[in-house]
Amino acid sequence: MNGNERLQASIRQWIASNRDRMTDLISELVRHDTVNRVVDGTERECQLTLHARLRELGLESELYSPEEIPGFRQHPAYYPGKDYSGRPNVSAVWKGKGGGRSLLFSSHIDTAAVAPGWETDPHAPYVDGGKLYGLGAYDMKGGLVASIMAVRCLRELGIALQGDVRIESVVDEEFGGANGTVAGRARGDHADAVIIPEPTNLALYAATRGGALWRVTFRGTTGLSFNGEEVRNPANDAARFIVFLEQYERNRAQRPGPAPWYADSKETLPIIVTRLEAGDMRAPLCDVGPVECHVDIWVECYPGVDEDGLREELLAGYQRFCGRSYEQGLQKPAFARMIRFLPGSEVDPGFPLLPLLADEIKAATGRPAEVTGSPFACDAFVFNAYSPSKALILGPSGGNAHAPGEFVELDSLDTLTEIYARTIVHWCGLSS
Repeated sequence: MNGNERLQASIRQWIASNRDRMTDLISELVRHDTVNRVVDGTERECQLTLHARLRELGLESELYSPEEIPGFRQHPAYYPGKDYSGRPNVSAVWKGKGGGRSLLFSSHIDTAAVAPGWETDPHAPYVDGGKLYGLGAYDMKGGLVASIMAVRCLRELGIALQGDVRIESVVDEEFGGANGTVAGRARGDHADAVIIPEPTNLALYAATRGGALWRVTFRGTTGLSFNGEEVRNPANDAARFIVFLEQYERNRAQRPGPAPWYADSKETLPIIVTRLEAGDMRAPLCDVGPVECHVDIWVECYPGVDEDGLREELLAGYQRFCGRSYEQGLQKPAFARMIRFLPGSEVDPGFPLLPLLADEIKAATGRPAEVTGSPFACDAFVFNAYSPSKALILGPSGGNAHAPGEFVELDSLDTLTEIYARTIVHWCGLSS
């Protein structure tokens, strides 16, 4: 058995002996309500817990408010309108001996809202059938804990590194937040490479989709045409627009995405109608049509597409669908941004962490790594577009993200911890 094989065996044995410690830490984090409330949030207590655990591990850990970072609000990726009172980031580092490359694990601590339909308390985690259930267990407290366990494993095995390993836990990623990640970059927490432990089912994502959440408004007239008045119900225009979106989504799925990360398979880029609103909801009844109808939509896109281009593509497609132009009387919808536009992002195929991670995935799973583009948008664009630190995404298996019964598979977290630990050693370098 050579040195690499001995190290792999030692890491696997340590992980197998420490499953309970991993489960306990995930459960501890899930018990904290860290739901992103769009404008504000309550991540503080969970971040305090995490900060304490990282210091117990022997890492240099700091809590800091995004608002106290010079240049935070001036950063080109900053998005206004959020409150960060009592919402600190956590930044920890395991310093190497020098001479190696650095690696940053960047996770978000906030979760999506509690979706209707939970049959148990979403903040009361439990294990059943090798799965740990609870809000945020999959997205993404499980992946965060895997990165911590990888560092714990190496430190307890007596491994010394050349390069630094950083672990950060940021606030406000859900709902297009990303300002917590922006604060870390404005603070200067950079590394030679970044791994984001978002849930990927152990696939390796070298690119991410983008997306826009818009409120699309149609306007019309109301009343009863007793005297020949022209009445235009905007709900009819909105209904026509929704049918167009359904067709547009199907048509887009027939075209391949951009090379190299999205070119091999045709896939559906979701267009989701998230809310409809029309009429006076306070009135006991309505006997006439509304004057406005609002359609909230989430529209995803590939890297290289900007917000204006995506909106104009929809407007042009709607004209073709209806067979007439806005100049010919077609009701032109008004688009209003509801959250920041999330641009898609990607790394160069020659990025050196890519083959290393792919090799470690194969070594841990016995299968070639699936290297592709992600089926979701996230905060990776902050790294890839605004930072010297480029980011790849690799996380655990599970299910029901943003839905009732969210869970993470514990076996996948064991595998992920092994991949992370071996990657740290081979990327940062062993110190004599």
